[in-house]
Amino acid sequence: MAEIIIHTPSKALSVTAEKGERLLDVLRRAGVNVSAPCGGLGRCGKCRATVNGEEVLACHYALTGDTAVTVRELAGGAILGGETGTSGGGTRLGAALDLGTTTLALRLYDLNTGKCAGQHTAWNAQAAYGADVITRAQYCMEHPEGTKTLQSVIHSQLDEILGSLGTSLKEIESLFVAGNTIMQHLFAGLDPSPIAVAPFTPRTLFENSEHFAPCVAGYVGGDITAGLLASGLFEKEGKYLFLDVGTNGEMALGGKDGFACCAVASGPAFEGAGISCGMAGVDGAVSHVRFEGGALHFDVIGGGEAKGLCGSGLVDLAALLCREGIITASGLLLPPEEAPENWAAYLSEDEDGNGIFFLTPSVYLTARDVRQLQLAKAAVAAGIRVLLKKSGTAIDEVGGLYLAGGFGSFLDPKSAADIGMLPRELADKTAVLGNASLEGAGMALTDAGARARLRDVQRACRYIELSGDRDFNEEYPEQMFFYEEDDDEWN
Repeated sequence: MAEIIIHTPSKALSVTAEKGERLLDVLRRAGVNVSAPCGGLGRCGKCRATVNGEEVLACHYALTGDTAVTVRELAGGAILGGETGTSGGGTRLGAALDLGTTTLALRLYDLNTGKCAGQHTAWNAQAAYGADVITRAQYCMEHPEGTKTLQSVIHSQLDEILGSLGTSLKEIESLFVAGNTIMQHLFAGLDPSPIAVAPFTPRTLFENSEHFAPCVAGYVGGDITAGLLASGLFEKEGKYLFLDVGTNGEMALGGKDGFACCAVASGPAFEGAGISCGMAGVDGAVSHVRFEGGALHFDVIGGGEAKGLCGSGLVDLAALLCREGIITASGLLLPPEEAPENWAAYLSEDEDGNGIFFLTPSVYLTARDVRQLQLAKAAVAAGIRVLLKKSGTAIDEVGGLYLAGGFGSFLDPKSAADIGMLPRELADKTAVLGNASLEGAGMALTDAGARARLRDVQRACRYIELSGDRDFNEEYPEQMFFYEEDDDEWN
C-alpha cells in the first residue's frame, strides 16, 4: 500500500492506495472534485495534477508508491449566476433541487410560508465520471457498482450543500428533484444504461412520483417539464419555442394546445469542455466578447485576468470573428496572411495552416475549437428546424423564444443568430427564464396544485425521436455553415 497526500486549493487529505492504481480512481474515491469531462478516457486533457513536482494526467498516471499530489483544476468555483445563502431557521423545511449534469442548484423553502429560506449552487461532483450523461451511463455499464457509486456521489454532495445552508437531510421534511432523465435515474439509484442505447427506454418516467418531476422520454426529462411549468407557456394561446441548451439541447414547441418536444446531442462545447481554453462559467472565464470603438473588449467573470472561455464567451467570439471575416461560412479560421489586415496581429498559424486567434496571450481559439462549436450549434439549429417542420409551424408563427438554464441565461441571442444557432427571426423575440427547472421544482414542492399541473404538462408533451430521423439527418449537415454568404445581415 502507498500513502497519497492530496492537496487542493481548499483542503489537504491523506488516503491509501494500491501501487499501480490509477490516480484518477484514487481522487474519485477520496471525493476530490477533479474535472474529467471525457470520463477518464484520456481525450480531454482536463484532469491535470502535479505529482511529486511533475504535471500529469490523472487518468494516465499509475501510482508507484508514496505520492504527493496537487490538484489544480477542480470542478468548482463561483458559478456564473449562482447564489448562496443560509436557511434562516424555518420550522418546516423543504428542498427543491435542480439536478443538472454540470451544476446542482438547491433552494430551501419554509413550508409554512412557501418562502425561500436559502439557496446554493455547486458544480456536480459527478464531473469526475464524465461531462455528459452518456459518459456516466457508460460508467454504469462498465462497472457493476457504477450506479450505486454515482448515486452515492450525488447524495453525499446533497448532504454537503444542506450542511452549508445550516441544515441536514434529516431536517428536511420534503425534497423535490427536477433533472434530465438519466440524472433522475442516478439520484434514485436506477441503472440508466437502457437510456444510452437504442431504443433509449427509461426504467421509469417518474409519472406518479411525489419527489421527482415527470419525464417525457429518455432525453426530455423532468427539468423540461418543470421549466415549462415555471414558464407558464402551457397556459398561453399560440406557439412558443422553449429551449434549454447544455451538453444536451432539449426543446419544446407549443402552448396551451400541447407541445412537441425533442432533444439533440449538442456535446459539451457550450459547457466549455472539449475547447482548448474552454472552462465552465466560473471566476476567470470570459463570458462576453465585443468590438467597440475600434477595440476588442471582453468581460471576465469575477474580474481579474482572463483564464479561459465559457460557453457564452465562445459564442460571442465566434460571432465576432464571423462578422469580421476571420471565420468563413464553412468554418475555416483564417491564418494571419489571409485574414483582414487589421486583425492579423491577433492571429498565428498552426501546423496545418489554420489560424489561431489570441484573445489574450493565454486565451485563444483554434480551428479544432471552431469545429467543436460548429458541431454543437448545428445540432441545435437542426433540432429547431425539424421541430418546426414536424409540428407544421412556420417561423413567423412562433410568438417567442424562451431560453432556460445557465448557458441560456447568459447567451447573447444576436451572437447565437449570427453563427446560425438560433433563427434570426427570433433574436428580437427572446426572453431569458433563468433556472426555470429550479423554479418549477420549487412550485411543485410547495403547492400540491402545481404538482398536479406538472403532470398535466407531461401528458401534454409529444416526443419526437431524432436519432435516425431522416429529416434531422438531412438538416444537420446543412446547419454546419455559420452563415450564408448572401445573407443581407453580412453585407
